Amino acid sequence: MKDEMLQARESLFKYKKIYDHIGSEQLFLNAVKESVSYHQLNNSIYQKILDSKGFTIEDIKDIKDIDKIPSIPVDFYKTHELMSISPDEIEVHATSSGTLGQKSQVFLSKRDITLGTKMMMKSMWYHRFISLIPTNYLLLGYEPKKGNDMGNVKVLLGMTKLAPAKEVVFAIRPLGDEYQIDYFGIIKALKRFAKQPFPVRIFGFPGYLYMLLSTMKSMDIPPLGLNKKSIVFTGGGWKKMNNIAVTKEKLHALIEEMLGIPAINCRDFYSAVEHSVAYPECKHHHMHVPIWSRVIIRDIKTLENVGFNEPGFLSFVSPLVSGMPITAVTMGDLAILKDGSTCGCGITTPYFEILGRAGTCHRKSCAVTASELMEGGQHGAFI
Repeated sequence: MKDEMLQARESLFKYKKIYDHIGSEQLFLNAVKESVSYHQLNNSIYQKILDSKGFTIEDIKDIKDIDKIPSIPVDFYKTHELMSISPDEIEVHATSSGTLGQKSQVFLSKRDITLGTKMMMKSMWYHRFISLIPTNYLLLGYEPKKGNDMGNVKVLLGMTKLAPAKEVVFAIRPLGDEYQIDYFGIIKALKRFAKQPFPVRIFGFPGYLYMLLSTMKSMDIPPLGLNKKSIVFTGGGWKKMNNIAVTKEKLHALIEEMLGIPAINCRDFYSAVEHSVAYPECKHHHMHVPIWSRVIIRDIKTLENVGFNEPGFLSFVSPLVSGMPITAVTMGDLAILKDGSTCGCGITTPYFEILGRAGTCHRKSCAVTASELMEGGQHGAFI
């Protein structure tokens, strides 16, 4: 198996302190260099990408050099299938939600899934989201059906493993060939949950939750007193509901008012199918960077690393995945990186804040769009 070649990755994921960048720095650096070399050997397109940028693994001498690794924009994965493993080694084939039509194709090996699961469990344990108390789940995402490979479905189902599931209700349900959100079914489920002594966990898109609570309020439905140990975990952004987006503070206040769930139990998290590391918020609502990745903010024109406190494209480096070359990727999100020591939650690694989707701006979406990279735009030929 090709995964057996990635021993540095194994060492990194055995490290126990998940927010200890300093102690795990050499492990991370070794794993990243190993990952790049692995994909270079097993993926001819990735090899061409590195060659076109004049990159060699010798360019990475210390942790400060990881921003030199050519970072692939996520749009590239919407038009190209890049596999570093054979089809029979694919354990999971996931797709992005495809809000704008096209979907990224992501391929994960069995070991990728195992390590990713361990990573998630370590993270959830650290943040005290693992419980043995039976729990009702409201999943504000797509109900599974045959042919639905969206990563969102897999992530939400994985969340139900964090506490024993008494009942699981999906908000977005299939109706023929399409999906529709079942607001009345959700309200009915919440009323049922409110009569039970068990906590409730609500996961999914913040836009759907905001619309749900606003609908309840406009219909004069009395506030529900859910168990105080209930948790709300939002993620995935506002998608097509960006025109009604509100601040986290306003959403949390509405959750506390209508559901009785304390604002401190409301957390957001960032994840993307093209980057298999999840970033849950700390108690101060900051998304700190764990040992399994590093965040680089890139200038929107030059793509150079801008460091702390400057806005730019959100870029990740992580050695987790062997199934395809997503070691260094640049998202379509604009973000800013902050010094973690200023947070006060006890975690000192940097944290990032999402400023919005680059595609919603009138400026050029990304200085290195997939088409430019393939054809050779202002930044030169990609392959």
